[in-house]
Amino acid sequence: MQDYSTPLVWNPILRQYLVNAAHRMNRREGTNECPFCADITNGLVDPDTQVWLHPNDFPPLKAPVGEAHVVIYNRDHNRTFTQLTVDEVFAVTKLWRELYLDVVSRYPAVMIFENSGASIGQTQKHPHGQAYGVSVIPPMLERELETVILDHESGSGCPFCRVREELSNGEQQVADNTHWQAFVPPYVRYPYETHLYPQRHVANIGMMQDDELYDLASLLLTVIRGFNALNDGAMAPMPYLLGLHQLADERFHFHIEIQAIGRAPGKLKYAASSESVWGLWSNDSSPVQKAKELREAIEKEEKA
Repeated sequence: MQDYSTPLVWNPILRQYLVNAAHRMNRREGTNECPFCADITNGLVDPDTQVWLHPNDFPPLKAPVGEAHVVIYNRDHNRTFTQLTVDEVFAVTKLWRELYLDVVSRYPAVMIFENSGASIGQTQKHPHGQAYGVSVIPPMLERELETVILDHESGSGCPFCRVREELSNGEQQVADNTHWQAFVPPYVRYPYETHLYPQRHVANIGMMQDDELYDLASLLLTVIRGFNALNDGAMAPMPYLLGLHQLADERFHFHIEIQAIGRAPGKLKYAASSESVWGLWSNDSSPVQKAKELREAIEKEEKA
């Protein structure tokens, strides 16, 4: 019998860990029973509570290797993220901050993310995201941190600050507000992949002030509603993968990546052999053109 408290498996060739969680094969799918609504009906959350944490019922990681949580965005089972108000998403971002500050006290990596859309594996319709605390730094964050360290040691400063400055107010910026900017950078893997950068250099969400989190909530809604407005709504609801990239190292620059999986009405961008087998991504579109399309969709949506 496998010991699920130690699911990390080392790949000696790539020199990185992966998670082996065979017990998740039997996790709850295709059921009409919502475990998050059950928190309400069973009296586990107060009547006026709108956002809360639910323990992952099928955690891929357990202490001391890691831990897993579900972040409930709203009491209403039938609300989608884009149907929430800015104030309601602001409450979610504050819960993200609270969660980060708690979990980072035990683990070096706090992965806060959302899988949105049945086509990319969302099994529960109730509006929610997830979070993992992990005892190792995931490969993507590790690679980003290596770049940060190399640039810091060479005296080049923060690479994320440099990218943000280079893209600011250019043809690949799609939206902004007082504290945040959103771009479709030249190196995106998916046609409408969008990166959100805080204008202040800050390492993680735990270091953000309330006004910055409010503006984050506003920009998240702006971008995701923009996805759904593309091609006059023909791509809605846009399936996407959302992840908060953050570390406790103050040299790091907190940012959010949203991998929008749709590439055209009725068509998805799949990670095919060159991407999945070799990691060589191919974007069959112009990031400049897709930024323009998303920017125009956002402007049209805001005028509606």
